This record gives sequence, C-alpha cells and structure tokens, in this order.
Amino acid sequence: MSTSAVHCAWLPDHQLHVAPTLAHVDQLIAHISRIVHDYTDQGPLTLAETVQGDRMHLKVTAVAPIPEVLPRLVADALTQLRAALEHTLYAEVEHRLKRPLTGQEARCIEMPACSESARFDAWLAHGQRRRLAPLAVGAELAERIRGLQPFQRRDVEDHPLRLLAEHTNLAKHRPPAVAATRLGAVYPDHQHPDLTVALPLERNPQPGHGLPLQPGDILASGPGYTRIALSIVPTVCVQRPHTQVWHIALKELGYLEDWVRTTAIPILITGTRQGTAIPPQLDITIGHPDLRQALQSAGTTPAADRGVLSMQATIARRDLPEILAMPPVGADREVITAWVASLDDATVATALTRIAEVRSNPTALLDCLRQLSAEAHAYQSR
Repeated sequence: MSTSAVHCAWLPDHQLHVAPTLAHVDQLIAHISRIVHDYTDQGPLTLAETVQGDRMHLKVTAVAPIPEVLPRLVADALTQLRAALEHTLYAEVEHRLKRPLTGQEARCIEMPACSESARFDAWLAHGQRRRLAPLAVGAELAERIRGLQPFQRRDVEDHPLRLLAEHTNLAKHRPPAVAATRLGAVYPDHQHPDLTVALPLERNPQPGHGLPLQPGDILASGPGYTRIALSIVPTVCVQRPHTQVWHIALKELGYLEDWVRTTAIPILITGTRQGTAIPPQLDITIGHPDLRQALQSAGTTPAADRGVLSMQATIARRDLPEILAMPPVGADREVITAWVASLDDATVATALTRIAEVRSNPTALLDCLRQLSAEAHAYQSR
C-alpha cells in the first residue's frame, strides 16, 4: 500500500468530497504564493539615502501597491477552508441520521466558533439543532465539535477556528481581507558598531503589531563616512480582523490550512488526529473516475511550504553565483550559474542555508564556500 493510500484509509466514502475542496484550497494558495513571489522579487520598495549631520539614513520613498487580486484570493482560500469544515459536518450529520436533512434542519448546520463553553451549550440547544440526535448534548459528534472550539485553549484569540471565523466573516460582509507590505528583515553584509537597522518582525518586542511600510520610514541608519551593503526583505501580510495584528499572508494561510486538513477534519470524522493526513496536491483540473485511487498518487507537500521553498530557491539561484565568484574563492560565475540551475529547489536553498549557518565563523565560512565551489566544478566536469 502506498503512502497516500495510508493517508486515505481512515477517510470514509461519505467524506471523500472534502479531498477536492482541500485540493482547491491548495491550488488557491499556490496561486497566491506565485503572486507574492513575483511582487517581492521585483522589489516593491523604492529607497533613498538621506544625510543628516554625520549620519546616513536609508528611507522608504515609495511602496508598490499590492495586486488587487491578492486579498481576494486570500479571502477565497479562507472561505473554502471554512466550507471544507461546514461540508464535513453536514455530511457527518446526514450519515449518522441515515437520511437526508430537511430544509429547516440543513439551515441549522454550521461549524460554530465559540469563545466560551456556555455559548457552545447555547448553540447545541438552539431551535432545530437540539432535535438532531448527532448534535445532542453528550453525543459523539457534538463532543468532537466541542473539542475543536476556541474556548478549549487559553489563547482564544489565536485559536485557528476563531481566526478562520473572523477572516471569513469579514470577507462575507466587508471589503477583501486587508493586505499590506511590511518589513520582514534588514540584513547588513557585515556588522558595524554605528549601524542601526529596523527590527525584523520576529525580533520586534510586539511581533505583528507594527504598521505597514510607508514613505518616510527609516530602515537603517549608519555613519556617513562608510558604506554598508544591506539586504532588505519585504513581506506581504494580512491583518487579523479581531485583533488588528499583522501576520505574513502565506504563514497565516499555511497555519489555517494545516489545522483544517490535519486536525479539524480528522477529528470531526474519526475523533482523533490521524497519523497521516489527506494529501493536498490532488489534481482537480481533470476528472477522476476513482477519487480514492487518485488520492494514492496525490502530492503531500502543502502549497504554503512549496511557496516558501520556491522563494528561497529563487534567492539562492540569484545570490550563489555572486557569492562564490567573489574573492577569495573566485569561482567561475558561469559554472556556478549552470550548477545552481541544475539543482532542484530544496537542494539549492539548502546550499544557501549552509552559508548562512557559518556566516559568523570566517574559517568555517571559507571552507563552506570552497566546498560548494568544488561541487559546482565537479558538476561541470561530468
């Protein structure tokens, strides 16, 4: 039995419908990832150096607008994730009743996102819902839904179901999800005691609370008598509606997609997180006479992970020839370019990671660069 077949062994026939929905989400996130990649790779920030006394400041003078399709695709992906939960719950209720739901019953089937236990109890007791045996207090399915509620965690505001509900409620009633360009990081090529840089997101005392980049923002400040090369990393972020906190769009989507696919849906169907999950990379652009069979060959790497790897690989293919061609290694730039072009995304990204890991150790860094150069020239001599 293949790995993907094991993935799907726990998924009953009446819930197979959720696999194409999750595949649709994966395709949406992949599309989002490509747009983000193109936007950030083209350099959305216009920068200028300004002198103030003996200091040089690097300022933002313009920020390229984010493509309008991006927040709409984000809203589409989030809405489809919520639909996957709703459809799974609906199918499970009908399966347990062993009959189709009536029109009135169907209208009361929804996935709640309760911040308090009492609110969930009230949800169970409401109208037609309380007359459905699968949703009776203490019933197996009702308890599975209870276990997925935001009030089960101390960080209620950050619970995936709360986030999903807030994002999709906004998408239904307001303009598309708010997206903006923020500062991911500023990396100097070398440290200088008089250099100060804007804090990257992960080191900010209040991560996620900073405002989007705008003209006039200072990204770095240093002595006017010396030049220090900098790498500026912009990120595309979305704002959580209920807390106004900003998070990197692909990370937010990846977090919610993973929770729905690997936690929420398995728990609704089986009561536990399965050791394996529904594979996300099912090709739904073609018809499948046997959907379960098709799942056996579906890819297992989520689009958010593939997108991050693709971005890392693009940076590596651009930077490695320049890094290895510099003294003291002095490798042939054309050889390095041909070598990195031959590598898959994971391998070329790993090569750049190897350099970053030893960057602070000159001896280890030189050894690493020479080793990579040797690998490139060995490829050329094949």
